[in-house]
Amino acid sequence: MGQRISKLNDDIALDHDLLKGPRHLTFDEKRILANRVMKKHGVGGVTLHWVNAISWFLLIFTGTALLSASYLQFAPDWYINMMDGIFGTRSAMLHFHIAVGVFWVTTLLLYGIFGYKNYLLDFIKHDLTIDKDDINWFPAKAKNLAGKLSHYQMPAQGTYNAGQKAYAVVVAFSTVTLVITGPIMAFHIGSTTIIQWAMMLHFVATMSVFAGVFVHVYMAALFPEERPAFFSMITGKVNELYAYLHHYKWWKEIKNEEHMFFAEELKKDGIHLPELEQCKNIKDHQAHVYNIEEK
Repeated sequence: MGQRISKLNDDIALDHDLLKGPRHLTFDEKRILANRVMKKHGVGGVTLHWVNAISWFLLIFTGTALLSASYLQFAPDWYINMMDGIFGTRSAMLHFHIAVGVFWVTTLLLYGIFGYKNYLLDFIKHDLTIDKDDINWFPAKAKNLAGKLSHYQMPAQGTYNAGQKAYAVVVAFSTVTLVITGPIMAFHIGSTTIIQWAMMLHFVATMSVFAGVFVHVYMAALFPEERPAFFSMITGKVNELYAYLHHYKWWKEIKNEEHMFFAEELKKDGIHLPELEQCKNIKDHQAHVYNIEEK
């Protein structure tokens, strides 16, 4: 028990030093942070992410083949012919496309209705709000990728960085556009002019998301420094080193709440940690905790 409390006090002492502001880390500090994990996504968020990913893949896979009109054709003839061969008829492909679209929209509605308080509000708060640090992040990121700026000089970011927020905004507006234009096209609602405009808007919204997906997949799955973000969509967690370097404001928020938890729980057991005297109130946010058990 004594060793656990001593280690906890040392960890909190390190946290309080790092909470003063982003700075260069020593090798030992990097090792310590790399071995800690923080919960970043709940089950609902992870599930929705993969439902979205699979649905988008199937919708783009079939949708590009369905847009065969000369003024909208995006895919080459060989791809359209291959897709016709897979589905047998254009009608079967269209019905599959519509079925996936209905499933996707239904999932979003259920998420919005039942996850409004726990998920949707959090999404709006953390994904769709832009601050000064987010605006400054874009030119700073360009310098960072060019090797002219270190992570420690980047504007501090919250749960999501400015690039992820920008993509979330594009997806949000594109989703609304697709949900409106999809039924118009599928069920021929309105005049020919309305349907043609719906097709154009549907195409633009799809290509906007597709372009974002390309960058998103590259950054999350292939770019080494962002790879923890990709795996967080499987495990729901990231290591603290990644959080500290890439999402400092979020890391700071979590650590402060975590310390408040320790202060309250240890107080009940009559245990006093000097480092916990520095704890301050922080916004409500889910955090990981240490498991303190008597041996």
